[in-house]
Amino acid sequence: MGRVEAPEDESLDAVYFDTAGLALASRGITLRRRTGGHDDGWHLKLPVAVGERREFTVRLGKNPESVPRRLRRLVQVHTRDQDVIPVAKLKTRRTIRRLVAADGTALADFSDDRVDSRTLLEPKEQATWREWEVELVDGPKRLLKDADALFAETGHHPSELPSKLARGLGRQYPRARNQPLRRTRRDRRRQCYFPT
Repeated sequence: MGRVEAPEDESLDAVYFDTAGLALASRGITLRRRTGGHDDGWHLKLPVAVGERREFTVRLGKNPESVPRRLRRLVQVHTRDQDVIPVAKLKTRRTIRRLVAADGTALADFSDDRVDSRTLLEPKEQATWREWEVELVDGPKRLLKDADALFAETGHHPSELPSKLARGLGRQYPRARNQPLRRTRRDRRRQCYFPT
């Protein structure tokens, strides 16, 4: 029989960067600087296949306001000569519960997030929401299907949006090029739900 570990609380502050025209978001790319939690630093997520992204991370340096050169180079083909600027701020109060198998294998993390977002582009908007996320650690992919079924029984369904940034930007979030805004397949490592 497996177990659920005691909850851990985190307070996360994330600033998302893009061009003024959201050139990265329109291609399903996210670039953020996050503080708090176990993974402080810069995170760049690039889509590589449907439902799959490759993540690059860089530690926070002496100048946390400046996008690291390595990450700027990786997105330069999309940003060209445009400035990469802060476009949104998200504050997340997260409670994490780890699901562990009987043999001690870490299967997945269940996160209960309460998010406050503020756009930095005009017109400026604010939003608040609650989001659940199941992210695989070393568990099998069928765990996400099992989570879908379990949550569906209680009336909770997967998010139709690809990321917190998409929800935070609201009407400003561009449709990803060559992709509908609605997800057509699950992310292979995680799934998000909006509780009622």
